Amino acid sequence: MKKIALLFNYIKNHKFSLVSLLFSLVFFVISSALIPFFTGKCIDEIQRVLSLEISSINDTSFFTYLFVIISLVAISTVSYLCSELMSAYITERVTKNIKDDLFKKINNLPIKYIDSHSHGDIVARIISDVDNVNSGLQGGFKQLMQGVFQIIVTLVIMFILNWILALVVVVLTPLSFFISYAVVRTSGKYFKTQAKINGEIGGYVLESLNNMEFIRSNCLGTQNFEKFATLDEFLYKEGQKAQFTSSFTNPSTRLINNTTVAIVTLVSSLLCALSWNDNNIILGASCSIGTIITFIQFANQFAKPLNEISSCLGEIQNGLASMVRIREILDMKDDVNEGKLENIDEIKEITFENVSFGYDENKYVLKNIDFSLKQNQKIAIVGSSGCGKTTLINLVLRFYDPQEGMIKINGLDAKTITKEELRNHFTMVLQDTWIFSGTIYENIAFGNKEANLDKVIEAAKLANCYDFIMKLPEGFNTKVSASSGLSQGEKQLICIARTFLNLKEVVILDEATSNVDARTELLVASAFDRIISNRTSIVIAHRLFTIKNSDFIIVMDEGKIVEVGTHDELLAKEGHYFNLYNAQYKED
Repeated sequence: MKKIALLFNYIKNHKFSLVSLLFSLVFFVISSALIPFFTGKCIDEIQRVLSLEISSINDTSFFTYLFVIISLVAISTVSYLCSELMSAYITERVTKNIKDDLFKKINNLPIKYIDSHSHGDIVARIISDVDNVNSGLQGGFKQLMQGVFQIIVTLVIMFILNWILALVVVVLTPLSFFISYAVVRTSGKYFKTQAKINGEIGGYVLESLNNMEFIRSNCLGTQNFEKFATLDEFLYKEGQKAQFTSSFTNPSTRLINNTTVAIVTLVSSLLCALSWNDNNIILGASCSIGTIITFIQFANQFAKPLNEISSCLGEIQNGLASMVRIREILDMKDDVNEGKLENIDEIKEITFENVSFGYDENKYVLKNIDFSLKQNQKIAIVGSSGCGKTTLINLVLRFYDPQEGMIKINGLDAKTITKEELRNHFTMVLQDTWIFSGTIYENIAFGNKEANLDKVIEAAKLANCYDFIMKLPEGFNTKVSASSGLSQGEKQLICIARTFLNLKEVVILDEATSNVDARTELLVASAFDRIISNRTSIVIAHRLFTIKNSDFIIVMDEGKIVEVGTHDELLAKEGHYFNLYNAQYKED
């Protein structure tokens, strides 16, 4: 019920369109229901003329009924078109609103959630699952409301015409509900599993695309495909069960409906014969040829909503299963931001006081970290892979908060400062480059609304990428993407140029030169020198010779700080740093 309630919350936001849709459906249903009624009247008029051997029907109500039928057809056509228009509008707006809320939610979720869930599965929830909801709305939303109106109006008219025939229809038709309910209960679990596997396949495909070079270079294509085929086979089996089970509804309900029509025809014919022989002693149950024709049409109309809904039951079930997955994200708590201080002039000091942290609370990654970084100081953090360097940066930016100890900004607990305000004082350059599909100009200017071409060119020159950009076919208007053919170093330089347009007072460099060649590394190092000039900086270093001029170097091992000092001081100790430096020197 929660998934339906969530969907209804989106639908009710479009009250005007919803009211317009309801009125259109009411007009359509009433006009459509009255057409069989007046058709029966026309038939009875013709029968009356024939039975009385009247030579002309001009004196009868035939033409009046005929005019009413034509008018009702026109009204039903116009109202149906209006209902289709309103239904399409509501469906597409609801779909857009769900996608907007999902993407907004993802931007507000804790980094922990993003790190611990398959990115492909998250993408599948925004794209595939929302599309499933769209299909379910298109297939069942209007039909459901129309069906309710149609059942009510048809019932009223049938009981007015002949209560015995009406009872026959009412008694037999509900069997369709029981069949539909049983099928929904059975197929629902299959559709839920199908949606889950779809997300897993989406995640696996995304991971494969991101690592295709590794897969190809290691001849793992067959193994990669076999794993995909296993998931796809599982999806096929669950999808087959879901579709096959849900497909029982339509033929079953149609069988009951056809049986109902046959019984209505039989009973109405009997009542008609009794009426002709004046043997009908049942009050209000008289019957004519027109009544028989009318009731056969009403029996179909009464069953039509069930047939329409059952025919798209698979899409409805699939949409509801996807709504569960969408709700899982929307119900997640946003990134907690308990800080109330919304304005700090500048960061003068960053202090770690006995900080311990673990992604798993039972296993700490950082243990008893203590250090202090003053304004305009340059510090470097070094250590073997997995020692906690990047985790330390995650704590500084409050992507995570420590389980023990405290991080202070200007002597204040960092938790008292809003995360947005805290991060507004930091610029971060990552090891992984982010180039999106667009021009080089757009990539460099991203994040700075005031950036113009002159500022972009200046930033490119500071980042040492102006020369290679001008050699491209269209210069700054050259279209690029993550897989555009630019080298890793060129992508890194473009990202650094973007950084120059968004420089803040504290700069964090996270192993930003580890994936570039020696020549590009010199260009990157030169650009970094300009970035960190007269700024507080934290450098996570992979190549140790790039941090010789740091004010002090923190050496980490297994989540602990094992050494602190300048380059020369640490070499003189002949400890961890000495071993790291000499090992790298020999490798180089």
